[in-house]
Parts: sequence; C-alpha cells; structure tokens
Amino acid sequence: MPELGKTIGRYLIDRPLGQGAMGTVYLAEDPLLKRRVAIKVVRAAGDERIHALSRFQREAEISAQLNHPNIVTIYDVGEEPGVGPFLAMEYVEGSSLGQLIREGTLETETKFAILIQTMRALRAAHMHAIVHRDIKPENILVAENGRAMLMDFGIAKTMAPQSTHPGEFLGSPAYSAPELLRGAEPTPSSDRYAFSVTAFELLTGLMPHPGVTVASVITHILMEPPVFPPGMSGDTAKVFRQALAQDPDERPLTLMEFLVPLVDAWPMEPVARDRVRELFRHDDYAGDIQPLRRLRASSIPGSAFATDPGSGGLAVDGRGAPARPAPSLPQAPTVKIQLGEDPALQHLSAQGRRPRPGWRPRPVETPLLTPMRLVKWILAVLILGPLFWWVYSLLVRPN
Repeated sequence: MPELGKTIGRYLIDRPLGQGAMGTVYLAEDPLLKRRVAIKVVRAAGDERIHALSRFQREAEISAQLNHPNIVTIYDVGEEPGVGPFLAMEYVEGSSLGQLIREGTLETETKFAILIQTMRALRAAHMHAIVHRDIKPENILVAENGRAMLMDFGIAKTMAPQSTHPGEFLGSPAYSAPELLRGAEPTPSSDRYAFSVTAFELLTGLMPHPGVTVASVITHILMEPPVFPPGMSGDTAKVFRQALAQDPDERPLTLMEFLVPLVDAWPMEPVARDRVRELFRHDDYAGDIQPLRRLRASSIPGSAFATDPGSGGLAVDGRGAPARPAPSLPQAPTVKIQLGEDPALQHLSAQGRRPRPGWRPRPVETPLLTPMRLVKWILAVLILGPLFWWVYSLLVRPN
C-alpha cells in the first residue's frame, strides 16, 4: 500500500479513510483540478487483479451514464504499478448508512429522507436498464448536509445477457432476494427487495431474516417468512410482507408503491408525516413525484380504482395496491396569434384619437369591375354572342 504523501496516478495521498479485507480507501488531492477525491485501491493479484480493474472500469462507465445527484460520481480509473487497480471518485464527507444504523442516532424523518433519495438513485439506474445488485446500508453514503448517495456499481449488471458466469453469485446474501439465492438473474425486482430489507433495518434496527451464520440467514430467506419485531403495526407488517414476498410478481412494481404506503403506516406525528410526504414532491432528477390524489370509484364509470381508507388518500386498484398515475404528456407551447388591425383604427390611433362609442368597422367593399370580372364578361360575349345571332336569324328569316 502507498505511503502517505505519495501519489496514485496523479492523485496525492492525504490519509486513509477506511480499510477492509479487499482494499483501502484514501482521501487524496487532485492537483490538476484542485479538489479532494476518494481513492479506492483493491488488493489483488493475477486474474483477480484483471477482474478488479474490469469492475472499476465498469463502475466508471455506469457513473458516466447516470450522472445523478444521489449517485457517487466516478472521476477516474486506472492501475498504479506496485499498488494495483484504483478508482478515483467523488469524496463525500459523511458516514455510511450502515454506520449510522449502528449508532442509532437518526430521527424518523431523516430515515425516510434517506430512503426517498436512495429511491431516486435506484430508479435512475433502472431507467437506464442497470441493476445495482448490491443494495445495502454500507453502499449508501450520507453526507453531513443530509444528501444520500448510492455507490459501488462495480458488480452492477445491464439487463442484457452478459456479465457474470452461470451459477456465479455476487452481492450480500442477507439483502439478496430469494430468486437470486436460487440462481436466477438479477432484475429491478431483486434490487427493490434489497432496498426493502435496507428500509426494514433502517427503521427497526433488525433484519427481517435473522441468523447467526451466512448459511442460516440464507436458509431463513429461502424457507421462512420475515420476522417482524413486537409492536410493529399490522399495516406496517403488511407493507413489508408484500415487499419481501418470495414471488417477485407479488412485490410492488415500483419503489413508490412501497415507500408511500410505508410512510402512511409508520407511526409518526401528523406534522412530521406531512413533511415526509412533501419530500416525495421534490426530485432533482426526473421531475416532481406526486402521490395520487384521492379518487372516488363513482367518479370514473366502470373504473376498478377506489380509495382505501388505510392508504392515506392514495388511489388503489382492486388488489389493494396503489394505482400508478398516468404518465403526463408534454404540452405544446402556447401560440399567440396577432390579428390584423382595421386600417381605420390604425389611422385614428396614429392621430391619438379613439373611435366614438358604438363605432363598428364598415365592411370592405369590393370594386364593381375587377380584372377577373372583365375577363368573365369578355368570355361571355364571345360565347353567347354567336348563339344570340343564330337564334335571331332563325326568328326573322322569311318563310
């Protein structure tokens, strides 16, 4: 590992920020752009070294595609002799969500603000056909100003037949959807499952599938229903039960359909709940997110949508799931048409005068003789003249 004061690439190392079994993260200075960056270095050799560099490059490519305020930006990727593959990324002064969960100091409103921001980041990835594959608290950074940022797209996968080898599992088992543990391909639904586990841990401090070992956790995920802590309301348990369903088709189709009912079901003061609901309306990336207004089934003939009293005023379909708002169509710009002004009004306006009350513009008179009318008269004479002469000759011819 490099010593302090040395460089990795063009970056001057300041101090280590964290260290794990696979590598170290350093705080560094970019002398070219005069900004602080975080440098991630991986300990690897041989084929693992090549694989690590490939994943770093992959993460940089995904960061360039997304460019989202709630996703950590990757600045540079490379390989330093004697050090190994490295990744230069945006430095976020704060803590991981995992550390904040362990400290237990976050307020409920802050927890939901973090979840809503992470939802936006994950939604942006899915809109670009990118599955993160490793959603968990340790991959969510929370800056000191409260901004949540999703990171570590190194094992992300595009929704195309490529990336990992058959049977290869990547991710964190405790946050993995059952279908992934059974060998299925990662999908946006499996990302949403991991997000729901993260929300469960953030709000309760517990895991929905407990276990002492990795094997016991995996067995619980595959064989047992989620374990809810004592005191959790029935409405909240219902929301999590659907989000953590074994069958992906039974889970909410969007993170909004999970988070909005969760906000409504979670115990909060009314004022705090209103503030959290307001957070759904502000989105720096894809426009405002507006929860559905209350609908009456009678207002839509033949509609299957009604209002569920327990949904907090959200429209729900016949299955009890929040209905999705119809996508808004872009509106054409307003066009202002300027009508021509009457010449008489133009003349009076030029003289600073106004028309007398009751004045109406006279209809425009067409001249009696116009060139077109003259042509018509000439043609009529040429055609009808001989006809009249022939009739006249028949009438006056002597017998």
